[in-house]
Amino acid sequence: MEPKPKFVQFVPSAADPIVFTIPASKLKMKLLTSLSGLVFAAAALAVPKPPEPPPLEEPKPPPAQVSSSEGMPPLPYPVVPQKRQERKNPPQPPVLLTKIRTADAEDWARTPHDLKKLLEWMSGEMGASFTSNIKSWAEISTNPRENPVLYRSGYKPFKLEPKEAARLREYLRNGGTVIFNALVGHPDFYQSAMEAARQVLPESPLYRLRLDHPLFHAYNDIKQVKYRERAIADGVVSDSYPWIDAVDIDNRSAIIISRFDIAMGWEKNRHDSWGYEDADARRLGANLLSYVTAMQEAGRSAGKSVELADAGGSKAGSLRVGWVAHVGPWKTRPAALPMLLRKFNEQTGAPVSFEWREVALSDASMFETPLLYLTGTTDFSLGENERANLRQFLMKGGVLFAEAGDGRATFDTAFRAEMAKVLPDHPLLPLPASASLFHQPNEVATVKLRPALAAQLDKKSSSAPELLAAEVNGATAVIYCPRDLAAGWEQAPAPYAIGYEAADSTAIGVNILFHALVR
Repeated sequence: MEPKPKFVQFVPSAADPIVFTIPASKLKMKLLTSLSGLVFAAAALAVPKPPEPPPLEEPKPPPAQVSSSEGMPPLPYPVVPQKRQERKNPPQPPVLLTKIRTADAEDWARTPHDLKKLLEWMSGEMGASFTSNIKSWAEISTNPRENPVLYRSGYKPFKLEPKEAARLREYLRNGGTVIFNALVGHPDFYQSAMEAARQVLPESPLYRLRLDHPLFHAYNDIKQVKYRERAIADGVVSDSYPWIDAVDIDNRSAIIISRFDIAMGWEKNRHDSWGYEDADARRLGANLLSYVTAMQEAGRSAGKSVELADAGGSKAGSLRVGWVAHVGPWKTRPAALPMLLRKFNEQTGAPVSFEWREVALSDASMFETPLLYLTGTTDFSLGENERANLRQFLMKGGVLFAEAGDGRATFDTAFRAEMAKVLPDHPLLPLPASASLFHQPNEVATVKLRPALAAQLDKKSSSAPELLAAEVNGATAVIYCPRDLAAGWEQAPAPYAIGYEAADSTAIGVNILFHALVR
């Protein structure tokens, strides 16, 4: 598992809930005794002061006015002036980035050349030609094709108006992406961006991206970065890992927040900043835009347009599936499981409830379903009570089906570690090719690999399916796939999913449900 940065968060007061991220080594506490004899804990903090933003550029004067008589030299009468033959301008590259303008130019306009310089660099380095424009929140279209990526940079605290949040939510749900950049790494803006993310998509967790996220590998392979001297000297960074937070919609990071400044690196502006060095800022910028453009169609999954109804209109005798909620991103592809259940019903005729149930492992309601489904895209951990309940569920005959969303390594490592704690005497072991799960009701001897997995396996186009299982009392209690299956169930465009193609993913999923039903 990746090392975690050594940071603490300090909230000055309930009335002023700005969270400063500071090194734990600089946090000193002392007790203050009030006149009334009450003892309060207060913080005596060596909180480093954030850098000031770069100076605001003065607007350039308008071009000198030239009278019409000066535009063309006088011609001898009675010659008729001929129409000028002007060279046609080449087609304008498409707009990729829209910078958000607010009423406070002191805040948003401090780096006026950031997008222009980044796109110029990308054109030279990558041969990708795009342009940018500037709009307010009210002017953006909720159709991402008109403004594919929104970019909001600043250093002051802000708050989205309800209409702005609703408009942004519609835009993101339609497949758009918004990037927030904390200019000079200012914690006020960063805190506001996190609050805005929770306001716009309250149903999805905000989390820090791990290094196995495709954003860090979309164009450049980024494992470490260099921070600017001011960030190191002030002690606001303690490692060499990039700090990007995100909120996902269907395994697509739709809200992206850069904790430390990237804009000044794009401009090659050497003003003091808690940010990345120029080269790494541009590498991150190239990856951000490569990831976003590759995932543009991923938000429009085929599963979202499917009307799912309960088979036969009755839930009697149905196989109900509990979807396990945990601290990480767990509701990765909401349309995938219902689509798999529908396919299972088509193949087997079994009555299936298409309304999956959210299940907390700390709640007794988890024992009301015979099958639990657990997935995610990053590391997670269970509490002791959750582990005990899951152990009891499995020992009493329940089945846990888990898969690594997008085939992410951090989830894989965390899941195996949790299962070792839940069932220490019942290890996860690879299923042999002779296992009935590979033969009923579908024969699955080989599977076709998605491009991302094929690239990892020496460009193979197919391989034997990979499943692991743990037995309890002679019966299979845990079935785990370290490769992605859900993208195939959802029939979604998933360029970074490390897993199996749709037909084989669905066949494996149907077999697992069949096994859980007839065991």
